[in-house]
Amino acid sequence: MTLAAVLTIAACGLWPVPERAGPAPGELSSVQWMYPDGTPIDVDREFVVSFAEFDENSSWFLDENIRAYAGDPTLRPRIGDFGDLYYVANLRETLNGLSFGHLEGLTMRTGERVRWYLFATTGFEVHSPHWHGNTVVANHMRTDVTNINTMQMVTADMVPDNPGTWLFHCHTAPHLLAGMQALYHVE
Repeated sequence: MTLAAVLTIAACGLWPVPERAGPAPGELSSVQWMYPDGTPIDVDREFVVSFAEFDENSSWFLDENIRAYAGDPTLRPRIGDFGDLYYVANLRETLNGLSFGHLEGLTMRTGERVRWYLFATTGFEVHSPHWHGNTVVANHMRTDVTNINTMQMVTADMVPDNPGTWLFHCHTAPHLLAGMQALYHVE
């Protein structure tokens, strides 16, 4: 089903959203689900960030890419060996599918109420989202770093008070080094 079809179904009220899908007692005014709009009225800006690893060693285009770009068609990845630098070089650590600071649009103003919806995709990955320069409230605690496990979702609220351009990244060292990093801007 396409996203447009899902949104149409939801907008027409054909997709029931029961009370149990809403915030639980003690939660924020909105919760993250991987389906349509539940925009909160007490938030000025929302960001959705997926912490995802892509294994290009298992790409459908691997053979074609080796022929076109490797220069040595005898190169073959060895699947699943983290001690093999060739294998590790083909893993992509991303935020919303982008890495090494290419995720754009994370811009806000001081004093705005900003809600971050963070989630991890499949695999065995554990991530540690970390904001430099400002803090968030996640899981009823003020912090600048939280954790998300495989297919887990975390909602974090920020009221930025420190203007500038700041690093937002996964604090799991190999993920950070492999590109799971972006910049956010506070005007």
